[in-house]
Amino acid sequence: MSLIPDRMKFLRFERWLINGAILVLVIVVVFLLTAPSLDSSFSSDPRFVVTTRPQMGLPASASLKDRIFIWRLQLYQRFRKPNPLAWSFGASPTNQCSVHGLLNQCAEITGVRYVIAREVASGSVLFGCTNTLNGVQWVAAFTEALQTGKPGWWDTKNQIFHNENLVFVTNSPKTILVLPAAMAADFQRKKSN
Repeated sequence: MSLIPDRMKFLRFERWLINGAILVLVIVVVFLLTAPSLDSSFSSDPRFVVTTRPQMGLPASASLKDRIFIWRLQLYQRFRKPNPLAWSFGASPTNQCSVHGLLNQCAEITGVRYVIAREVASGSVLFGCTNTLNGVQWVAAFTEALQTGKPGWWDTKNQIFHNENLVFVTNSPKTILVLPAAMAADFQRKKSN
């Protein structure tokens, strides 16, 4: 008869242990989802705009099932390694395209962060493709358009419109600076000193 109470105590302890483990797991997941990702000095520099991956919002009226689904997608998005070959872009006519908008898409495809001069980010460039491209080809085509297609942007400081090719400066394996030629030369000069 004394075996039954001991067995019940063990079951209660086991249930408490499982619930505690689940609670710790939930706290860790919530922390990972809400903790800010590593940032650099470029984010706080007013001269630059940094590309970001799209963020998935949680509707206020979402059910528990929807919340779990969205949290799972957020975790996947945060820790996945990009697969540029999994993307496909259909043919499109040549149009004026947002520099910042399409560099955000490049960042999502490749996992590389683009740091853009603030005034250049608001500019546009003629871009389009005549056939279907995978992610790698599309990113290469768009970055080539920025380097050779003379994108245009308004310079608020000097009150003039610029049409010039942009320079890509690799800052680290996962960070590329997108700058006008004069700013790139100045940046590289200061970097070498």
